[in-house]
Amino acid sequence: MDSPPPVSRIGWDDQKIMRTRRELNTVKSIMKENVQKIMERQGKLDDLVERAQKLEEASDVYVKCAVKIRREMSWKHKALRYTIITVSSVSALAGIAYSLL
Repeated sequence: MDSPPPVSRIGWDDQKIMRTRRELNTVKSIMKENVQKIMERQGKLDDLVERAQKLEEASDVYVKCAVKIRREMSWKHKALRYTIITVSSVSALAGIAYSLL
């Protein structure tokens, strides 16, 4: 096995070094942009999570109100039904009592 040659400037000219530095700077620039984009996405994700939590809370309130209104309407419907039955029964009994006289 041959060992790799020692790292030195032998074989490297200034153009190769400058090209390598430009490539390195380009990669650094791209990486900085990627990190910024990731941070922006994280902020957007945090906003989205917050909005989802608010929607969940609002839906819980909506369900509770809907159940309460349904119960109230059910009781009102039953009260109206019993009132109609009572008035009809009283009218029928009054009619029967009047006809017996």
